[in-house]
Amino acid sequence: MTNDALFSFAEEIEPSSLSSVTAPEWLILSVEDDAGYQQSLSLGLKGLTINNAPIRLLTANSAAQAAKVIAEHDNIAVILLDVVMEHDDAGLFLVNTIRNVIGNELVRIVLLTGQPGLAPRFDTMRDFDVNEYWNKVDLTAEKLRSVVTSNVKTWDSLHELAVAKRGLQMIVDASRSITARQEIHSFADTVLQEIAHIIGVEESGGVACIHYPQSMSVSYSPIVASSGEFSDHKATALNELLGTLDERERHQLHHNVERAVVEQEHQFGTQWTVLYFSTQEVDNRRYLIVVKSAVALQVSHITLLMVFSQNIGNGFTNLALLNKLTSLAYYDTQLAIPNRNWLERELQTTSQYERNISALLLFRVNDYFTSEIMLGSDFMQTMMKSLLERLRRQLPEHQAIVRLEEDCLAVLIAKTQAPDTTSLRAVTEQILVLNGIDHRVLLSVAYLDMSLVQEEDAEQAIRLAEATLHETNRHGKAIGYYSTHLLQALENRYTLLKNLREALSNKEQLKVYYQPKFDLVSGRVCGAEALVRWQYDDNTLLPPDRFIPLAETSGLITQIDTQVMATVFDHLQQLQLLNCALPVSFNVSNMDLLAPDFILALEHHLNTSNVKSSLLEIEITETQAMQNYQNVTEILHKLVKMGVTVSIDDFGTGYSSLAHFTKLAATVLKVDRSFVTQLDGDDTGNALAVIKMVKNFAEQFGAVVVAEGIETEHQREVLTQNGYQVGQGFLFSKPVPFEQLRSMLTQLH
Repeated sequence: MTNDALFSFAEEIEPSSLSSVTAPEWLILSVEDDAGYQQSLSLGLKGLTINNAPIRLLTANSAAQAAKVIAEHDNIAVILLDVVMEHDDAGLFLVNTIRNVIGNELVRIVLLTGQPGLAPRFDTMRDFDVNEYWNKVDLTAEKLRSVVTSNVKTWDSLHELAVAKRGLQMIVDASRSITARQEIHSFADTVLQEIAHIIGVEESGGVACIHYPQSMSVSYSPIVASSGEFSDHKATALNELLGTLDERERHQLHHNVERAVVEQEHQFGTQWTVLYFSTQEVDNRRYLIVVKSAVALQVSHITLLMVFSQNIGNGFTNLALLNKLTSLAYYDTQLAIPNRNWLERELQTTSQYERNISALLLFRVNDYFTSEIMLGSDFMQTMMKSLLERLRRQLPEHQAIVRLEEDCLAVLIAKTQAPDTTSLRAVTEQILVLNGIDHRVLLSVAYLDMSLVQEEDAEQAIRLAEATLHETNRHGKAIGYYSTHLLQALENRYTLLKNLREALSNKEQLKVYYQPKFDLVSGRVCGAEALVRWQYDDNTLLPPDRFIPLAETSGLITQIDTQVMATVFDHLQQLQLLNCALPVSFNVSNMDLLAPDFILALEHHLNTSNVKSSLLEIEITETQAMQNYQNVTEILHKLVKMGVTVSIDDFGTGYSSLAHFTKLAATVLKVDRSFVTQLDGDDTGNALAVIKMVKNFAEQFGAVVVAEGIETEHQREVLTQNGYQVGQGFLFSKPVPFEQLRSMLTQLH
């Protein structure tokens, strides 16, 4: 639809024509107390037509009677006003009433007087808002008709300007009103109200807004909103609306609707108008607004509709864009279901009662992103669609299924309809047929009773459900239920993390303790392991198992290990000055080794201190050594070339393969304390087998073995009998501050 052909006028089937744009008649008021002169005025104006419309003469014989007539007719064009009536200034007083009391600035006032001396022309025209002044004796019939004609035309022009001004203000107000609407039904209702107001069909006629999808016949298009007489019929589609009309009206409306659809243009008629709007560029929708007027529309009405139609069209487009934006913001386009934002809004607006009787279930696909790397994102989206359909069948009473994250679906359901633990366990393992092949998909599930989080906002409630899911995964379980203890644990965790960040900043609270390593035969100190402790407050010293896991998950572990390493270098320098230096090991994580700054810091300390690299031993767990195996192995080889000893901690508990271990740069194997502890049990067979296996394994590859966690003399004896030479544990010494270690070493030397 081009701008040059934006509007079209429908062919009218009724004989009336839009070319008759003027009023059906012009109202002229004659105010004259002389009945004879009143009669002569009536005869002089008889048969007068102006712009194809006749005049109608209203009469009054006093100023008081005239005021009443003027109050009853707001469209009087010209007043022929006698100056002297019941009083000498009655006419002039009426002028003041018309202009200042009634407030009619448009009506043309022509003063007529038979006694010019009582109201001199110059003074009257100067002091009163009148348009013409005539002496009755000078006003011939021809002059009278000329005066009335010219003033009617002037009034008509002024009236059109006033109507246009008022109409434009109405359009501004109406446009402001429709702009505030952000939903199609309320928008349509407001549009209909404003159209009815602009063209004056609030009391009679009607307006209807019709949504016309391309996939549907226009006759069956649904009615979005209706007003006036259309709302009385309760029609829900255009064909039902047509059925309420008589044959002639039905033919007229159908004709205009068809033309609007075919030509994609507005169709204006005297009784039926059809406005056409399209938002196909945004959402492929079209709308028709049908306007029925009980009286023929004037050109001013049509002009206002044309202007307002531009605003309506912009409104439909803006609404379509808003809906599209809303869809993107609140719906997942790949699965065509609500997303996290929608769930937050839904929970926020749900009544407290509804929340208390509801449950939120989270279903997360295990190893989703690993599978995505292997199988591709398209395959995983297909899998999620299949999982969605499966959950819909397995949980038919659900209120909503939401895509919370790429790998996680959330189900909002009434608690009375929620599955029990047995049913949930069946859901955790799904066999999905994708591309004709069965795929086994494992899920982790979290269950949140919404009544337990009634004091929390929607966002926090969802986060607690996610925290439940995280804790479930962390403990290796498939199903987890939220409890208030979890919230307290999370708050404690948050406080601990906050304090840990502060401890890293001031560098005074993290203390390095040392557990000596002993020669199991001679009892001499032959090394030490650096262990970090946190001086949480004056009375509390936190062991590493209280904060190291938190540091690993929060990304703070490398900062801690870097501080520990710097402290170890400082302490080793002090021991070298005392000639009692010994090898010291300290723990590093997979994350440390892969962080360039950590390795650079290690090299910097070696280059700037006099500490021998042979005195340094880094410990990494077997499990972490196998993660990112290729990268970790390369870094470990680099450290060995620098002269640093590499120790595999907790050996025997991980899942390293022989092929991997043969390529791993490790010179020390530390047997995990769990096997050493079992040497004192009733069934020592398995533990002893592991002890022997690790020793033989180390000998094959030229590695030294260290036993940790030795607490009894019996354990020491068994270890020495099986060839172990180095060990550590409470049997010999607990972890001690550096000052105590230094004192111990100086005494030995």
